[in-house]
Parts: sequence; structure tokens; C-alpha cells
Amino acid sequence: MNILTWVILVVAVLLSSAFNYILNRAPGADPEDFQVGPPQLGITCDCSLNVIIIGAIMVLALSSVSDLFATRLELYSVGIISFGAITAAGLIGRRRRHKEWAELRRTIERAVPASSFYGLGRAPIDIAFEDDDEVDDDDDDFDYGEF
Repeated sequence: MNILTWVILVVAVLLSSAFNYILNRAPGADPEDFQVGPPQLGITCDCSLNVIIIGAIMVLALSSVSDLFATRLELYSVGIISFGAITAAGLIGRRRRHKEWAELRRTIERAVPASSFYGLGRAPIDIAFEDDDEVDDDDDDFDYGEF
């Protein structure tokens, strides 16, 4: 393989890695976007397969130009290295996104009382309703008047 092909290959892997990092960082996504069912269950579906999609596309692209490689070992080595680098970039982006979500959650929990943040537990201001304050329905208190 000539030097121009190697340069194109390295640039393609670097661009794919950067794109996978940005894609998995997902700066506009919120944790609620991945919530499944009622919030009380706490079930989320943040598909972990997203980190390998771009790497798999790169491996497919490499297999389509396999005649550029001198041996199968060279093709397999380049494929494994490029897949690993692109997937690692996606994992780093995903971990950074989850770290930002955790920081945001801690900030919100500091700003909003925990009892009212999730709608669970009692309200921050407890209002007691006691039966003693209400009017009794005893017959002795009511004046029937004369008939």
C-alpha cells in the first residue's frame, strides 16, 4: 500500500473517531429522553450499541476496499485498530455525557428539595389536617328551636 492510501486511511479513522465522540456525547440529549415508562420505575434505555455503529461502518468500508491491502493480516490489523480507536472515542464521549448528567442531577438536587424534586415523599411544607379543628356533628350543639 502506498503512502497516500495510509494518509487517507489515518484521516478517515481520525474523522470517524471525532464524529463518534461528538455523536455519543450528544450535547442536546437529556436523561429524560432515554426514560422508559413512568419516572418512578427508573428504567432507562440508553442504547450502548451507539458506540460501535460508526466503527462497524468503517470496517465495512475497509472490507469494500480490501484489494488495497497486501495481505489479509494487514487488512485484519487495520480493521481491528480502526474499530478499536473509533469505539474508544465513542465510549469516552458517552462517559463524559453521563458525567455531565450526574453533575446536573446533583446541582438540581441541591437547588430543589429532594422531597419535591421527584414527586415522592411528603411536601417540603407539611400541612396537618386534624379532625379536632372541624365542627362536631353532635346533636347537643345544634339548637332545633321550638316546634
